[in-house]
Amino acid sequence: MKVTYRWLKDFVDFEESAEEIARLLTEAGLEVEEVIPMVQRFNGVVVGKVLEVNKHPNADKLSVCKVQTDKETFQVICGAPNVRAGQLVPFAMVGATLPNGMKIKKAKIRGVESYGMICSREELGLEQHSDGIWAFDEDYQPGTDVYALLSQEQDWIIDIAVTPNRGDCLSVYGIAREVAALTGRPLKELQPQVKEELAESADQIIKINIHDPDGCPRYAGRVIRNVKIGPSPEWMQKRLLAVGFRPINNIVDITNYVLAEIGHPLHAFDLKFIKGNEINVRPSKAGDVFVTLDDKERKLPENTVMICDAERPVAIGGIMGGQNSEVSEQTSDILLESAYFKPERIAMSSKRLGLSTDASQHFERGADPENVIRAINYAAELMEKLADGAVAKGIVDVYPAPVKEKRIPLNVEKINRVLGTDFSEQTIREKLESIRLTIENNEVIVPTFRHDLSIVEDLAEEVARLVNYSNLPARQYTTTFYEMPLSEQENRLQFLRSEMLALGLQEIFTQSMVRQAEAQLFNERPIAIKNPVSDDMAFMRPSLFAGMLKAVSHNLNRNNKNLRFFEIGRIFTAFDGKNLPEQPYALAVVITGSRHVPAWNVPEQAVDFYDIKGYLEAFLNKLFLDNYQIILYDKTGYMEKDQTVAVKINDDLIAICGKLSADVCEKFEIEKDVYGFELNVDLLQKYLVFDRQFKPIPRFPYSERDVAFLLDEEILAADVVEFVQKNGGSLLKSVEIFDVYQGKNIPEGKRSIALRLRYQSNERTLSDKEVDQYFQQIINKTIKHFSASLRK
Repeated sequence: MKVTYRWLKDFVDFEESAEEIARLLTEAGLEVEEVIPMVQRFNGVVVGKVLEVNKHPNADKLSVCKVQTDKETFQVICGAPNVRAGQLVPFAMVGATLPNGMKIKKAKIRGVESYGMICSREELGLEQHSDGIWAFDEDYQPGTDVYALLSQEQDWIIDIAVTPNRGDCLSVYGIAREVAALTGRPLKELQPQVKEELAESADQIIKINIHDPDGCPRYAGRVIRNVKIGPSPEWMQKRLLAVGFRPINNIVDITNYVLAEIGHPLHAFDLKFIKGNEINVRPSKAGDVFVTLDDKERKLPENTVMICDAERPVAIGGIMGGQNSEVSEQTSDILLESAYFKPERIAMSSKRLGLSTDASQHFERGADPENVIRAINYAAELMEKLADGAVAKGIVDVYPAPVKEKRIPLNVEKINRVLGTDFSEQTIREKLESIRLTIENNEVIVPTFRHDLSIVEDLAEEVARLVNYSNLPARQYTTTFYEMPLSEQENRLQFLRSEMLALGLQEIFTQSMVRQAEAQLFNERPIAIKNPVSDDMAFMRPSLFAGMLKAVSHNLNRNNKNLRFFEIGRIFTAFDGKNLPEQPYALAVVITGSRHVPAWNVPEQAVDFYDIKGYLEAFLNKLFLDNYQIILYDKTGYMEKDQTVAVKINDDLIAICGKLSADVCEKFEIEKDVYGFELNVDLLQKYLVFDRQFKPIPRFPYSERDVAFLLDEEILAADVVEFVQKNGGSLLKSVEIFDVYQGKNIPEGKRSIALRLRYQSNERTLSDKEVDQYFQQIINKTIKHFSASLRK
């Protein structure tokens, strides 16, 4: 946002310099990026009078001019098409230095000598681009120093980085309002005075209908007849150029000038092209197209606010007008539009169209609905003065549901608490009233131009910046708590993580979003993301294996062969399309490579199923998990069926463990065997007991007995162990399998399972007779229960 120093002084009578104003604005939260003098330093340029203009003998596009100063006449070669005899021009003599550092020297151009240069405004640093030389409008004395002339009205461009929430500062008047508050000087009100000379009224000429009040709550129109299209005055062009607008003609320049000065976009239609003298504001439909002022046919997104006449669209509301109703040199009658459009609708349409304009930027940040009439009257006044227009009586103003001012309680205590201050109520009132907020009945009435203020904390921020942030008290000592207490869930996850690390596994973190093909390997119906960042992240992972196998592949391709990874994170399973998907925590481990680090005395051995099963059992034992069963499991589609087991507690399937199938590994470009297990943490936590008590190690010795049973091969070894543990008596401390055998000397359909039973008492040493008695009892019960026999 650019304003000029002198333009601000039109509204606030301050004495501060441009640099001081920049400092005050920056300290108040409106960061000034640059202060640029409009007249750059140069020397050796004087007013010259063009006496003659003759065609160059050796170049069609060059002229040989005679330029007179107060002392002598010089021959100058000029390429500008607009040079004429009798003009007063800025003439850079030999030896002059221009703002861009160029030094003027004597030259010979196409065989003709040139002693200096006639300058354009661009060459003097007064504008970015010029179409020809600068011919003075004023009657200056030849020989007068041009820099001295321009310096008499030196001005400065103040370039401000306005934050998106401060749409009220996107104008000279908006910045002047801030300057008035910061300097303590009054703000001069802008009150347009319109001469309505036509006998007919606007509502007799034009009719306005709003069919989309959500997108356009307010639309007003004025009619100005008999305008004369031409260039705008030099003072207006200078100001427009300074703040970034290119002068076009007096009508367009007036709408841009009003936008720059008071921050409200306007649009001028050629009235003769408005069919039926009627304006209809309606939303666009799917497939609508429109040709904008930049001569581009645009396919309109549905629900774009369109300004239409009785037959067709004539403008995209709040963004850009149409070619079918633009003002041209033949225009005589103007329909002037001033409206308020909803920021959300303009932002959406501008983004979808890929079309951002000065108007759309103002409306996106929130224009002032109460500025509609002031803006249209100001433009009508200028058109009457600068374009000889005749203004019709009245305004057609359609405003079905006026925007109400917000009210915020004036809570002085809370404002001081937020700021850490002890400002009096009077001080707070003065600061808020200085930015045009009204206070009635202990409520702050927020004007419609400050849409960013809605809560007490917003008022606190305004007070803070107006008193200057550096004037707020600072606390000498501030206690900062860097460690936040963990929730019970986080504590349990941290416990599981530490146990995994203790097993020598390395933790990794992978993306929770994966490719569709990767997700479908672990779930036939994975959960899709509506607006994915890319195809690589289009579905939520149904298993941690989806990301972990990518990590395995990545490491193997870089010659990291022996991998022991684990990860804890959420997976995403069932989704009904309405509620949040089920997203339990899971813990997974994958291993591949060698069992041991190869050495001269240790042969290389690849990991197998029993390694991953060992990791699983070691982990579960570290958790002191009781009563779990490891069972054969062949219902997963991503593990080898003959090398897969599951962990079951009661009816809950806690984990799946085994060898990842060759087909799945191939999808991830893995050629080695990979083993893993995945555990449902949410189910596991139901069975974890964290309040276990320490039991001292018994002081008395234990006694062990071995037995081998011949059983039907269909009987599970786990069932035998469970039966012995339950029926072995109170002195039985442990049961373990130390041998399973089928083959020679074993009948077909049978197998031998050898158990080692340990007996121990915490109070005394057991006798062999006592142990043998318990041992024989459990043998008898087992033989009877399983129809077994003893292996001899």
